[in-house]
Amino acid sequence: MELWEQFKFMNSKGFTLIELIVVIAIIAVLSGIVLLSVTQYINIGKDSNVKGNLSVLITDGEAFYNGNGNSYNNGVVNGVDTSFCASGAVQNAWTQIPTGSTHYCNASSTAWIACAQEFSNTKYYCVDNTGIEKEITTSCAGLTSCQ
Repeated sequence: MELWEQFKFMNSKGFTLIELIVVIAIIAVLSGIVLLSVTQYINIGKDSNVKGNLSVLITDGEAFYNGNGNSYNNGVVNGVDTSFCASGAVQNAWTQIPTGSTHYCNASSTAWIACAQEFSNTKYYCVDNTGIEKEITTSCAGLTSCQ
């Protein structure tokens, strides 16, 4: 009976070091899985933000065109860029896109293109004056349309 009492006393001291390490390892693995999932959903939300802000530019571009002598780019007037890319609509879109996304805009007198990098993948979201909205795999710099 004395041996049994000693065994009960040893078991009542708490958890062994190995048991604690196993529990901590399980918690760490589960936390990592949750963190990756949450990060992915946050990036998908940021992508929706990019797409929404760029989609608005299609109608804003047409309003700009109609209000500026049927041109998306009237050049520099009195030291001020008067192109669609310098307009308040585009500048507002850039400020609404989450930090970390590179963006690009180009306007000629007859066309414009705007695009920004997405967060959940390595693609860019592109919109232009023809109403095209699509994901592209290359950077927008230098492009004149989304086609």
